Amino acid sequence: MFCPRCGSDDEELIEGICKSCFIKEAKIVGMDDDLKITICAHCNSILNGIKWEDSELSDEELVSFAVMENLRAMEHVEDLEISVDILTVRGSNYECLVHAEGKLLGTMVVEEYKVNVKIVKNVCPDCSKFASGYFESVIQIRADNRFPTPEELRVVDEIVRTKLGNLSLKNRMAYVSDVAMLKEGVDYYVGSYKAAKKVAETIKDSLGGVMQESPRLVGRDKSRGKDLYRIWISIRMPDFQRGDFVEYEDHKAEVMSFDGKKIGLKNLESGDSLSVMWRDYGKIKVIARKHDVKTTSVTSKTPTSIQILHPDSYQPVDIDINDEISKLMIGNNVKVLEVEGILYILSKDQD
Repeated sequence: MFCPRCGSDDEELIEGICKSCFIKEAKIVGMDDDLKITICAHCNSILNGIKWEDSELSDEELVSFAVMENLRAMEHVEDLEISVDILTVRGSNYECLVHAEGKLLGTMVVEEYKVNVKIVKNVCPDCSKFASGYFESVIQIRADNRFPTPEELRVVDEIVRTKLGNLSLKNRMAYVSDVAMLKEGVDYYVGSYKAAKKVAETIKDSLGGVMQESPRLVGRDKSRGKDLYRIWISIRMPDFQRGDFVEYEDHKAEVMSFDGKKIGLKNLESGDSLSVMWRDYGKIKVIARKHDVKTTSVTSKTPTSIQILHPDSYQPVDIDINDEISKLMIGNNVKVLEVEGILYILSKDQD
C-alpha cells in the first residue's frame, strides 16, 4: 500500500501513513496550552482535584511541577527528556517554555511548546477554620479542692506549646485558638481533637491526675448525615502534692511521687513502699500537708522502741522500732508528723 501523504509505497504504514510522514506530523508529548493552579494564600497547600495537599514548594517550583504533571508522552515515544523554563511572569500569570526530546520510532525528535500557567490564591478549609477560631476540643486543666499552682500551669503551658508545635508539622489543625483563665483553672481551645488528646496525655504523664472526656453535640453535617461533636478533655490533678500525707485503705502514708500511671506512697508505720493506680484515686484522703511536719530529737532507745520528745508538749513518746528508724541514735534530730494524736517518725537528720 502507498502513503496517502507522499505516495511512497516502500515503507510500512503507521496509522495509515508512512513512517517519514508520521514522524513529521506526530508530536512526542501532549499537553494543555493553559493551566490553572489553586493554592492556599496562607499555608501554600495545593488543591489537587477536591483535596488540599501540603506543599513546601515556591510558586515557581509549583508552576514547573504543574506543567510536568500535565505532560503526557505520546505513543511510540522512547527515552523522553523534558525541561521547563519560565519565560515571563506577569502577576499571577506565568509563561513557560517546554523543551522535549525523545525517540519516535527510533528517530530523535526535538520539540518546544509554550504553556501559560495561572496561580489562583484561595483559602484552604484548615486555614479558614483557624482564622474563624474553630476548635474541635477543649483541654481543661483543673485540680481537686484547689487552683492549679503557678508551677503546674507553667509546665502545662510549656507542654501545650511544644507538643502542638511538633504536631503542627503534620497536622495544620494542631493549634490553640483561645486560652481562657477561669476561677476553676485554665481552658485551652485546640483545633484538632486528635492533637488535643495527645497533648492531654502528655500533661497527665508529667503531672499525674485523672483524665476524662466529655463529648458535646454541636450540630449535624447534613451532607454526610452525621452528628458533629466537640470533645472536652478534663485533666484533674490531685489534691495532694509530693511530700503531703494521705490515707489509703488502712495505710497512712507519705506521697513520694506520682506520674501518669500511678501514685507512689511510703507507709508511715512500716516504711514500706506501695503504689496506687489512678483508677483508685477516689479512695485516697489527704490527712496532712508537708508544712505540718515538725522536728524533734531522740531522747532514749531500747531494742524494741525509740523515745522522742513531743514537738509541742515536750512530753516523752515511745515509738516501736522498724527497719526505717532502727539506726537512729540518742541525740539525733528527726522529722515527725502527728496524725490523730499519733506521732510518726519520717526521717533522721544527724547533727
